[in-house]
Amino acid sequence: MSVAAARVSLTHSRSLSAALCRPLIRRPSTRRPSTVTSAAMAQKSVSSYLPSDTYNSLPKDGDLTFLHTMLRVNDLDATMDFFKALGLQETRRKESESGKFTLVFMASAPGAPEIELTYNWGGEDFAPPSRSMGHLAYATDDIYALCESLQAKGIVINRPPRDGKMAFVKSPDGISVELLQKGEPLEASEPWASMENVGSW
Repeated sequence: MSVAAARVSLTHSRSLSAALCRPLIRRPSTRRPSTVTSAAMAQKSVSSYLPSDTYNSLPKDGDLTFLHTMLRVNDLDATMDFFKALGLQETRRKESESGKFTLVFMASAPGAPEIELTYNWGGEDFAPPSRSMGHLAYATDDIYALCESLQAKGIVINRPPRDGKMAFVKSPDGISVELLQKGEPLEASEPWASMENVGSW
């Protein structure tokens, strides 16, 4: 090899070595995320703000985060049927052989705040709920349709939605549940407009 050729080869090697040692610069991707990925990540309900483990992976943001309300129940199946009729679904449960109890969590959607139904095996009798316990409240797209569906399932509408805006029902253990119309009240409609109250709530 001639001296000139050797110099060219050495210069080429140094240039290649410098290029390899230079930090790699990654350009931001211009690809848009796929529709499937975006849809999968999107929340399915405006109520869903909790992670699947409810609180273990919540970020520490300095705020208190509402998780659930616990209700003791005498008849677990009947109470679950009541809340399913309202539109809730079971999200998780825990059985304790040693403690002889069952916990069932239900929510309007995965990630929404839950009710925790606590059932002590064998059941128990409760005194009437204290007035210090007011009610649970849920908003619905169509209060007339929901109340009609509840009636068809044998659930008493204690306070009918005469105003197209608000109704009350009670769980098998006497817990009041307020139902509210999302958005503007619906136009007054029979049979609700002339329906009388039933009992207390």
